[in-house]
Amino acid sequence: MMRSMFSAVSGLRAHQLRMDAIGNNIANVNTVGYKASRVTFQEVFNQTLRGAGSPQDGLGGTNPQQIGLGMNVSSMDTFHIRGAVERTDYNTDMMINGDGFFIVSDDPNGLNRSYTRAGSFSLDEQGNLVTPDGYRVMGYMADDNGILESNLSGLVISKAQTFDAKATDQVGFEGNLNSEALSIDTDTDITGVINTAAATDPSNGVYNLDGGVLSVVPGREEYIARETTFEVYDQLGGIHRIKQVFVKNDVTAANISNYSVETFYLNDDGSVTRATGTAGDPFVGAPPTVSFDDTGRWSTGGPLALTIGETLTNGAGPLDINIDFSKLTMFANDSTASAPNIDGFKQGSLIDFSVAATGEITGFFDNGENRIVGRVALANFKNAAGLEKTGGNLYRVTNNSGQAMVGAPGAGGFGNLNPGSLEMSNTDLSREFTNMITTQRGFQANSRIITTSDEMLQEVVNLKR
Repeated sequence: MMRSMFSAVSGLRAHQLRMDAIGNNIANVNTVGYKASRVTFQEVFNQTLRGAGSPQDGLGGTNPQQIGLGMNVSSMDTFHIRGAVERTDYNTDMMINGDGFFIVSDDPNGLNRSYTRAGSFSLDEQGNLVTPDGYRVMGYMADDNGILESNLSGLVISKAQTFDAKATDQVGFEGNLNSEALSIDTDTDITGVINTAAATDPSNGVYNLDGGVLSVVPGREEYIARETTFEVYDQLGGIHRIKQVFVKNDVTAANISNYSVETFYLNDDGSVTRATGTAGDPFVGAPPTVSFDDTGRWSTGGPLALTIGETLTNGAGPLDINIDFSKLTMFANDSTASAPNIDGFKQGSLIDFSVAATGEITGFFDNGENRIVGRVALANFKNAAGLEKTGGNLYRVTNNSGQAMVGAPGAGGFGNLNPGSLEMSNTDLSREFTNMITTQRGFQANSRIITTSDEMLQEVVNLKR
């Protein structure tokens, strides 16, 4: 009877531990990234009353006679099964769709690392990507060229980040020049595109240029095939406006149509500076002639080499640009020639970012450019169930978990990220309630063993009466 009472006590204790685990699972049913645990039992020592006997002399063998001495907890396991997806649309929220853990650290050097499945991150005042408890999320930062570093460090997504300006080097024209534009060689009064005499003098050009003021000679608008303006950037990100005009000048006997191209620099005061072929001028670029064959395709002309002198770039130094006209066409249609293909840009500041499924964090800048600013790192373990919970949705390495294997999402067996989503708790309420019922009944049955054994002992005491 004493054995039965102590066996029942061990059963009460073990079932209480199991109920504690069930209670914790249910309490964390809505905890982000929580992994449910379970408690399993095993029997403990058995008292052997008689050992087993082998068959001999015509008698059969006998089995051992043993009395169990109760039960104990066999294991407390954590289920590392992915939870359901909760969509949040916050770009700092991340979920791992597969194996892996986020790496976080509260050490300035990033050496004291913890691991978590809860991707409810945010940015602090310095742009650090952090957990709700302030642990920095670890990954690979990128340099100013978007090249990822090889060492783990805390990820920083700061609005103070900038994108350096890039000087314009190439300008590409596309579109059409109207083949039905009037040709200046058909008018004997017109001898050129630009008339540089005083505006009050008789003009023999399509345009008058007087004291930096460019104007069309009245009545000669139909000789202009196209006027277009575009912007280029110097190496400090300064913006410079360039105007180009296309005037049809003649058609040769071989049905080659020629267009003169004049280029002007638009000054801040509204005046213009004409590009010339003279080296040392503020704006250098010999006016080219662009030719088209009888199929309307570009034949010859360009590229135009322009140099904006340092007197116009405000300390950025001379700016050399090549303008390509080879994609222009000439058909009997509206003139649409423009310069949509311009490299270079001004300096930009970070305005937003996004996280890819493979962990790359792409920054978007207000100059229209974007680049990778970092990449989230993940860790995995040979035995994830061997990790030790430390609170705050965090785990740490133990002797039985194995050391962390660090990699990137979507590679080497690591799961992809679901940006803008969170992993919900994997607690299964129906299973927990079922386990609660069986645990309560087990606890109740063990308590009955104690009360019944007590009554039996009472009967023994009463024998002397």
